[in-house]
Amino acid sequence: MIEAEILRRTLSQIPMKPGVYLMRNAAGEIIYVGKSRRLKNRVTSYFMGKQHDNKTQMLVHAIESIEFIVTTGEIEALILENNLIKRHHPRYNVRLKDSKTHPYIMVTVKESFPRILKVRKVSFKDGNLYFGPFPDEYGLKRIIQLMTRIHGLCSAKIPLNPEKPAKRPCLRFNLRLCKGACIGAVSPEDYRKGVETAVEILSGKMKPDFDSMRTKMAQLSSEFRFEEAAELRDTISAFESFFAAQKVEFTKPVDGDLWGIADSPDRLIASIFFIRGGKLLGNRTIEVEREPGAGTSRLLGSIMTRFYDTNLIPPKIFTSIPPQPLDSLKEFLAKLSDRQVRIGIPVRGAFKRLLKNADENAVEMMKNLKAGDHDRVAESVLDLEQRLALPKTPFRVECMDISHIQGVDPVASLTVAINGEPRKGEYRLFHIKTVEGIDDPAAIGEVTKRRFSRLINEGKPLCDLLIVDGGITQARSAKFQLDVLKATVPVWGLAKREETLVPPHGDPVKLPVNCPAMRLLIRLRDEAHRFANSFQKKVHAKRVMRSALLSLPGVGIRTLQKVIGAFGSVDRAAQVMPEEISEKAGIPQKTAELIHASIQRKLVNL
Repeated sequence: MIEAEILRRTLSQIPMKPGVYLMRNAAGEIIYVGKSRRLKNRVTSYFMGKQHDNKTQMLVHAIESIEFIVTTGEIEALILENNLIKRHHPRYNVRLKDSKTHPYIMVTVKESFPRILKVRKVSFKDGNLYFGPFPDEYGLKRIIQLMTRIHGLCSAKIPLNPEKPAKRPCLRFNLRLCKGACIGAVSPEDYRKGVETAVEILSGKMKPDFDSMRTKMAQLSSEFRFEEAAELRDTISAFESFFAAQKVEFTKPVDGDLWGIADSPDRLIASIFFIRGGKLLGNRTIEVEREPGAGTSRLLGSIMTRFYDTNLIPPKIFTSIPPQPLDSLKEFLAKLSDRQVRIGIPVRGAFKRLLKNADENAVEMMKNLKAGDHDRVAESVLDLEQRLALPKTPFRVECMDISHIQGVDPVASLTVAINGEPRKGEYRLFHIKTVEGIDDPAAIGEVTKRRFSRLINEGKPLCDLLIVDGGITQARSAKFQLDVLKATVPVWGLAKREETLVPPHGDPVKLPVNCPAMRLLIRLRDEAHRFANSFQKKVHAKRVMRSALLSLPGVGIRTLQKVIGAFGSVDRAAQVMPEEISEKAGIPQKTAELIHASIQRKLVNL
């Protein structure tokens, strides 16, 4: 970690200006690159006394030196940050984990003889036309083949130079599949007419002649040229999928991207829906781990910066969470695409409906991602992790409750939920042994110590979240015992009246009562309360029963032990007649009658 004196000197030198900061480790490697409108405030925030998340703490601990570069404005800082991240690949910066890289169609209109190619990345300054992305890669290949063949276009991998024509034509020209641009058999003007028609089709302004294509397919089949007919059939299918089968949401040929977002304390999932020419072409899912100290808006801004550096930028981008810094991001995208780019939150219409769908898709992906070896993650579990900013997904949640009558006969219960569902086979009951009187926090501490000591000694896994019935004193008591045991389990108190979640340290959190997370916790807390109360009633009744029996003439500890030894409990002895009590326990008939009568009276009063 950086020495205190070096840190103090470095922070004093950083100006209150926009720019980029670079953090290096002991080996001199750049481990994080960040930007800010006010460098001094941003860098200083890493070393303030406030509580940071685990990833930020790890970053701060690894820092050995800090450098900074001042820029003229925030947009320059954004561009510089993006370039430095691409060059150095810092460990703690956002890393896009892409579901797949969908291909694009590129029409090389800047060439004398344009070609139609499949590409994975988009270059914004080359002057070419791009269409896509296309999720159906096989269909895309068929479309390119047909566009190239019916318009006689060149399919060479390198550009053609009209001033240096080839001496011999290519095989495609001999097969009458192209116009012979490679040997100068067609002028650039005539060749470009076919290219313009292909662009019209790809942009959705014109459709292929499906009827003539089907007629041709039938003719090939009748001539027993089945392979050619099958190839044409696949091409028709690809075009129909491109033009008709996709879900049309817009009456106008609009282009736009919709970013559905699902976030948790450790990562963010983006599900991007691509609208091209008024059609929903498909979607793409991106997963990123959170940058140290980054909020959702700032993290989304970083993702968009990296994503659109190599992908087609539409004129409209919609998301339910505004990315930050918004103005700088819009200016950055405008410079890349040479036009204005709108970023906003839709309030009505088809864009809003599709964005809701994209958000739901992102949430579903998050559930599957978080599941790991478990079943699909329940919505309540994911909601709980996000709202309480938990360090890990709370698959296993345990809840403790204390029950007593004015400090008499105190007991505790522990209920368990796994993936949002109660696991009654793992519920546990405790007699409070070391606490006297009314002291719920101390009782919570005792149960916490006993519960987790046993789990640790037996090598069993601990819960992901512990809820205690009560407020801050109960939560702190449980946290103290966990700290003694060196068990890193988050603890929250759930106050009954206000239904407020209280951490051992920090501000209380008031969740909506109808949210999935709160419904789960209230259900688990009420179950623990019911379980503890029913157990306490049994314990109290048993103690009262024994006290009443010991007050009878001729009944002492020895006699009571004989009765319990013969029947297992006082309750079972109450179910038989005095004669059987006398015979099995080996006590006098008169004593057995007194015991039986006393038990019956107590059962009636209870």
